[in-house]
Amino acid sequence: MKKFALIGNPIQHSLSPELFREAYPSTSMRYDLVEEESIEKSIAELKEKGYGGANVTAPFKEKVMDFVTDPDPVSKAIGASNLIIFDGDRIYGYNTDYLAVRRMVRELAPVDKAIVIGCGGAGKAAALACRDEGLDTIIANRTEEKAEAFASEIGIRAMGLEDAQNLLTILTLGNQTAKKNILVVYAIPEEDNIISKDLLGRATVIEANYKNPCLNPESGLKWLKYQAVESFRIFTGITPDETQMQI
Repeated sequence: MKKFALIGNPIQHSLSPELFREAYPSTSMRYDLVEEESIEKSIAELKEKGYGGANVTAPFKEKVMDFVTDPDPVSKAIGASNLIIFDGDRIYGYNTDYLAVRRMVRELAPVDKAIVIGCGGAGKAAALACRDEGLDTIIANRTEEKAEAFASEIGIRAMGLEDAQNLLTILTLGNQTAKKNILVVYAIPEEDNIISKDLLGRATVIEANYKNPCLNPESGLKWLKYQAVESFRIFTGITPDETQMQI
């Protein structure tokens, strides 16, 4: 039996096992939650118990890169991976957050500007995805220096959170067409109150979170599903029937 898992902390609320059970209902694949206090203990448990790979979520998406020997181009570019595969002494790293956000952007009404809030693993993946979809992309972070360092590496702009709030107000206030051309990608917890809920009526919002409180839980569920589809394909070599993956 092939064994895969999700690592992170906390993860007991995760819907990932449900998604994978629906995609692969036979008994030839097992998907577990492995919750440890550190990335070191997580990797050790995966190896000890014979897992073939794992999805990686907060707070380990960047830390796991210390163990990845063979990152794919996206993981290498952003310094974060949310999927690893074990192959002997090698650990291969991939980023399905990036693939999920690119797909979501393609499904939106035409947008030309993206403001990504947060510069962790999910935020970096989203910013690169928006850039690669041709959007004028800005990444904003509480620690502006971190955003600036990443932005300079991939050729986008960076700013602090207060500047991002002011820019969003200028771009969307009284702009009846803003929802069609401005995308906000929210990649940090909503309870930080960085962006107000009234933004939903003035711009298109997608986010990594799908548990309340959050700005747009439907988009979070879609993000989860789309990255799970790509994860399943990488784990098994099979493209799942998405109609079976209901959440």
